[in-house]
Amino acid sequence: MRIKKFRGKTILEALNKVKEEFGEQAVILASEQIKTEEGMFFEITAAIEEEEIKIKDSHQVFKTQVEENYTELKEYLKKEICEIKKMLSQILNPQLESTNYLDLIEKGVPPFIAKEISKANPDLEEFISKVLKEKGTVPNSKYQIFIGDSGTGKTTNVFKLAAWYKYKYEAKVLVISLDNYKIGNHFQTKRLAELLEVDFEILDLEELKEIAAVFPKYNYILIDTPSLEKRLLISDLEELILKMPFLRFQWVVRATEHYEYILKQWEKIEKFPVEGIVLTFVDKIYNSLPLLWILDSRIPPITFISNGERLPEDILKAEEETIKKILFKSILNFSQKEVL
Repeated sequence: MRIKKFRGKTILEALNKVKEEFGEQAVILASEQIKTEEGMFFEITAAIEEEEIKIKDSHQVFKTQVEENYTELKEYLKKEICEIKKMLSQILNPQLESTNYLDLIEKGVPPFIAKEISKANPDLEEFISKVLKEKGTVPNSKYQIFIGDSGTGKTTNVFKLAAWYKYKYEAKVLVISLDNYKIGNHFQTKRLAELLEVDFEILDLEELKEIAAVFPKYNYILIDTPSLEKRLLISDLEELILKMPFLRFQWVVRATEHYEYILKQWEKIEKFPVEGIVLTFVDKIYNSLPLLWILDSRIPPITFISNGERLPEDILKAEEETIKKILFKSILNFSQKEVL
């Protein structure tokens, strides 16, 4: 049997390499996504039974090598045996972990997190606590610009946070809206700012750069933006951060959004100074285990959690215990069902 590893930027590219070299009779032994100095790759370990004539030819090659250089062949065989042992270890270990892995997937845990849990620690609660401690908490930057899709609750949560800073820390807060497209909503946002006794301005990108001189008199500057990629382009953000490098981004994400979509969106904005994530619509989720995508090492920490529609009450600082309470709720629910 011949065993070999094939790599590709996509799983399809790796499979095509297997087919090209081993043909349709190849047996897939293992597959995983790996990180190298050149980036992320999909790696497939495949095997094939070689034909008798190839075996004979290989035997003749080995025989010739033995006759020519016994020492060289001996070292070659040692290396091959070590490689086979390594491959077998990689193949057998996932099989031992597969029961736990599949159980986690069935309960809604994202596959890339389920894989980490099954390899690192079978205890889900302990794993969550460990990763949250490693991520830590994020300080409240003075200049925060909130970006995200339409309907994520950016505007509402900007005002929730403005009230939170004002009444919790007695801070002087300025809220700026760059969303000039919601003409009908301007009256509502102005009225909301008046009720919360928060300074409020409606500007465009150019005007924002011009009023930077007034920023020093405020403790916090919170900037609301229109829908990302529809009204606010990535190129707009690039230009803005070049001219105002002190800005720090807060990414507003719905808790009900699928993790695959979230990770695709993250790839578009990860080059910016995204300080944290404001997780909204947490009160709308039933199973919180799909939320374990927040533990991914590529993703910044959660900074705030919106758990309702009331303004300004329904906003929580994303402390470790707060996040664990949300995630552990589903774990306890599943545990109770298993007992029943």
